[in-house]
Amino acid sequence: MIKKTISVVVATLLGLILIGNVYELVQRKTGQTAFPMFLGVGKAIVVSGSMAPAIQVNDIVIVHQVPQATYKKGDIVTYKSPSYPVTHRIQSIDGDTVITKGDANDGADQPIKTSDIYGKVVLTIPKLGYLLRWLQEPLGLVVLAAGLIAIWEGDKWLTASREKDKK
Repeated sequence: MIKKTISVVVATLLGLILIGNVYELVQRKTGQTAFPMFLGVGKAIVVSGSMAPAIQVNDIVIVHQVPQATYKKGDIVTYKSPSYPVTHRIQSIDGDTVITKGDANDGADQPIKTSDIYGKVVLTIPKLGYLLRWLQEPLGLVVLAAGLIAIWEGDKWLTASREKDKK
């Protein structure tokens, strides 16, 4: 029973990762957004040390879309920049203008509008970026899909084997 539960949990997690990666891939390849958010939640792999020590390179940040009026000084947010999404801390807010700064940076960023903010960072997962980068590659997606099939078929095979032994 415990093995069955573990198989279901692992398969569900792998399935969600696969669906999320495929959704993200389609969104980016079709040019719909640089920061895909599924049901108001997105993820980013940190690529610079600008937020150290709070957030390190290859950490994953989970970003949740919140109403613009709820942002406050000290929140860590991910926002739209000309080249790629940036995750920095809010230093000040004046109306709909926001000043952010990376914790490890000397100076503040250029002002942005609250409408440029994708969302607030609600969770940081250390070092998971290494794995997710690989899973976003074509080979990683194939391995992920094969892993799901192996878990699904292996569970069926084990269950059938047990049923046969009982008879």
